[in-house]
Amino acid sequence: MKKGLIKAGVLVVVFFAALIGFSLMTNQTNKDLTTDMANATLPMIDLYTGTQKINELHGYTVQMDASYMRDTITPVGTDMKVPATIQTFGTDVDAISYKIRSMDGKDLIAEAAITDYTENGGLISMQIPIQNLIKEGQEYNLILELKHKDKTYYYYTRILKSEDANVEPCVEFAQNFHEMTFDEEKSGGLSTYMEPDASADNSTLNRVTINSTLSQVTWNQFKGVPLSEPAVAVREIQGSYNVVTLSYVMTSTGDNGELEYYNVEEYYRIRYTASRIYLLNFERTMNQIFRGENDSFYDNCIQLGIRSGDIAYQSNENGSVVCFVQEGELWSYDENNDRLYQVFSFRGFEGIDDRENYDEHDIKIIDIDEAGSINFAVYGYMNRGEHEGEVGIGIYHFDSVANTVEEEAFLPSTQSYQVMKSNIGQLIYENEDNELFIMMEGTVYKIDLSTRETKQVVSGLSEDSYAVSDTNEFFAYIDGTDTNAATRVHVLDFSDGSDYTIDAGDGQYIRPLGFMQGDFIYGLARADQVMPDAAGTITFPMYRICIVDIGEGSHEVLKEYQKDGYFVSGVQLSDYTIYLDRLTYNGMAYVQADPDTIMNREGDVKKPVEIHETNTEQKETQYQLKLEEEMSDTSPKLLTPKQIVLEENRNISIELPKQGEKYYVYSGGEVCLATYSLPEAIGKANETMGVVIGDGQKYIWKRARKTNCPSLHVTIGDSDAAGSSIAQCISALLQSKEINLSVQELLNSGDTPKQVLEDSMQDCRILDLGGCSVEELLYYVSNGTPVFAMVNQSDAVLIVGYDANNIVYYDPAAGKNVSKPLEEAQAMFSEAGDTFLTYIE
Repeated sequence: MKKGLIKAGVLVVVFFAALIGFSLMTNQTNKDLTTDMANATLPMIDLYTGTQKINELHGYTVQMDASYMRDTITPVGTDMKVPATIQTFGTDVDAISYKIRSMDGKDLIAEAAITDYTENGGLISMQIPIQNLIKEGQEYNLILELKHKDKTYYYYTRILKSEDANVEPCVEFAQNFHEMTFDEEKSGGLSTYMEPDASADNSTLNRVTINSTLSQVTWNQFKGVPLSEPAVAVREIQGSYNVVTLSYVMTSTGDNGELEYYNVEEYYRIRYTASRIYLLNFERTMNQIFRGENDSFYDNCIQLGIRSGDIAYQSNENGSVVCFVQEGELWSYDENNDRLYQVFSFRGFEGIDDRENYDEHDIKIIDIDEAGSINFAVYGYMNRGEHEGEVGIGIYHFDSVANTVEEEAFLPSTQSYQVMKSNIGQLIYENEDNELFIMMEGTVYKIDLSTRETKQVVSGLSEDSYAVSDTNEFFAYIDGTDTNAATRVHVLDFSDGSDYTIDAGDGQYIRPLGFMQGDFIYGLARADQVMPDAAGTITFPMYRICIVDIGEGSHEVLKEYQKDGYFVSGVQLSDYTIYLDRLTYNGMAYVQADPDTIMNREGDVKKPVEIHETNTEQKETQYQLKLEEEMSDTSPKLLTPKQIVLEENRNISIELPKQGEKYYVYSGGEVCLATYSLPEAIGKANETMGVVIGDGQKYIWKRARKTNCPSLHVTIGDSDAAGSSIAQCISALLQSKEINLSVQELLNSGDTPKQVLEDSMQDCRILDLGGCSVEELLYYVSNGTPVFAMVNQSDAVLIVGYDANNIVYYDPAAGKNVSKPLEEAQAMFSEAGDTFLTYIE
């Protein structure tokens, strides 16, 4: 009996010892498998113009494609030196060197080591010597390299030597303007530069422009204080104007005494003259950094504060869990468990660090399940952590039960964030089988996240050949690559891999246009009406628009739109309305007609979580996420997920195909559009006062031209002197490059004017400017290049000059220059279909 008790006691002791040991081992294992995100380590470089600090450069741990790195531009002084400082943040810098390359990155102009520098308290001061090999007025890439042990860090800016850049006074003007907005006594002086307009929105501090009221520019009732001196960046040096931005963090005290943080950026487009400085444009954006403080939750609302109303968010089906993106962070609120998760952020909770707060990344929510687990993508520059200093797309899974974030894949890139963001929003979808679908540069890839095996689903897609649903679950694309002659469309369901097709029918072509809720929209054009104009540009006039249900097992046509005499050239989708861009045929060409709309289904479906808007005197317009149920009175518990430590990296390299020349519209240092359509790019650049950049960082169009341009000289080749007006105009363009051939013979053989130019001027880029306005075309004339323009179905002219109110064109039929008011010229060209051609070197 006694021995039995002893044995039993020993067994109990052994059991509990084993249990405790197993528990300790399990906890230790869990601890080893998760970690906090590593702190930022990379040094930062500041450049100077004179004594003014400009252009804060962040480091990259891999060599980037220099032809995509155009965030800032730095003027080179007459002494051919660029002053710079390096904030090391405790990282030892073993060597410093630099390279100067051509803007396309292909030619190495110069390289050298920098050995003459001083270091004091973690701050290195130096002068970057710029060789006399660079040409006046020409941009170059400057790449600075820092060595740290066996690692190299890379820093990028453009440089420009220009005697009339006048960057310093423009920067000084922007800084003074900024300071005056906070100074009640001096702020009245800003009225000289403002252009108040009734169209401006004076109800929000999120976006203030040169057209806003003076009180809006001077913060109205809002009481905020800049946390530090603004970081100055020079974005463009264009001769007739400079673009300068100021970025800073502002603090304010909330209603309950908590400290609030705001990211603010001010954009200035400035013209300097000897007599005065002109402010051509001003825009200030202000966005609150969400901190999850007590006053962020009240009644049934999550207060997001001052920001735009374009909020990226998703909720589960019943709305009990909602996640949202704000200022580069992903947050999730679980109402049932009263928990707030800071799912992903580069920022710490203690203050605002310049490296952590760097805004060259964004987050895309892929999906959220009923338990609140989230699949999401982080794309752009990685401020800290495992991929610090890299640019790429990280695919992550947040497990709401385990409170962990796991990296499922990382797709590195050598393009800048600004270029990447213009492409990444097209398609990212992850299904329940752990398959990721992503579209880049006209190719859809399927990536098995378990094996990291990659395959192409479809490639060679252009802008008009596909459409993506708002959930990214459905994808439609044409058979073949000719968007003007497609006879079949495939509709893919990425959730289950199913595919169904829609055929155009005899004598018809089809084009996918978009998705709205559960419906697919496509257009049909008659084959005999899809034809090139006199310059060879093809119009796709859709006579019928169809809306199809893509629900399970049902592909029923729900609605059709067709009106005699009208054709649809494109659509825009908003909420439950389809906006139609329409054309008519006037006997010579397809010309713009009044737009129309289609209402699709009922737009009264209530969402479990909706965007709500309020307005107060102090903060003006603020946005909230409105839930169906009221929240508890207590503030939610704030949780920061741990990151799962990976045994091996999950990098996936994809070699992107080349899809032809893509045009990027830069405004204020940011890409606001990437497109293969030059007229679309020029229109956007004109609207945003930006520039159009093509391959190799080549300027394609600028909102900068001379006030007047005397008529350019026109010479027509002898062999075309008796030819058609089209032949004579094309001949004159060729003669400007000393190219002699018979244009009329080529046209008679079936070549289009565009083909003749492309085949003959292979050292130039031929630009199809069909659809541009006359005012936009004058940029090329200002630069000394005539513009070919059709005036009817068979006749052409060359635009060769202009003044403030008129254009001058050479008319071969009259054999002389003709002056015409701008408005009359625009009407004449529009009647002929707005067909234009020119070239750049």
